[in-house]
Amino acid sequence: MLDRNSPIPLYVQLRELIKEKILKGEWKEGEKIPGEYDLMEQYQVSRATVREAIEGLIKEGLLVRKHGYGTFVRKLRPSLGFEPLISLSYALETFGMVSHNVVLECGFISPNQELLKQAKWKDLEKVYFVKRLRFVDDIPIAVESSYFLPEIGQLLYHRNLQGSIAKILIEEVQLEVKKVEQVLLPRLATDEERKLMNLPTTTQVIEMQRWIYAEGFNKVVYYLNLSMRDDLSQLKR
Repeated sequence: MLDRNSPIPLYVQLRELIKEKILKGEWKEGEKIPGEYDLMEQYQVSRATVREAIEGLIKEGLLVRKHGYGTFVRKLRPSLGFEPLISLSYALETFGMVSHNVVLECGFISPNQELLKQAKWKDLEKVYFVKRLRFVDDIPIAVESSYFLPEIGQLLYHRNLQGSIAKILIEEVQLEVKKVEQVLLPRLATDEERKLMNLPTTTQVIEMQRWIYAEGFNKVVYYLNLSMRDDLSQLKR
């Protein structure tokens, strides 16, 4: 529910609650959402608050308004492409930014059902997990969680993962990427992300989910979930 004592504006809280319902599948793709007055009554907020929350989600691409019919959950289609796997490190260097990474956690873990669903995996007993904090110069700019099939994890286990994982996979492991799926969504930073990246309370981040497929495998080999501060373009060397 909404926290009226929170410094986060009510429309932002409502927007995130609605977004959570969509991403969890409580409000399904193509489904009409409750009307303005229903939302006003359910959450005890003004019409202006409801409208601002809905408009924000329309701009983010999660909802679509059909005049005369109402507002509906838009189908979330990942962007598909046979684009090369370009690492964040490579992209930052291209823009003249000096980057480095700090490994916060790594090792084999037993995935829960939520992770298996997010990564598009079934019946895996263990996966290799790497969590890193990424920096430009000395400024933390992203929290990155990477999950690999166990056979890929075995190849990464004894390697230095402070550099570009993409470079290791392509040049050293010689993984042949055949498809990349990606979704980008803006959202409020979590408490952990705000703490790790030293962000103000109401800061938004850009969440990137990426699913990487490779030759010789019939499933996702590498699932990436990265949350990056949305003011990256303003950072100077």
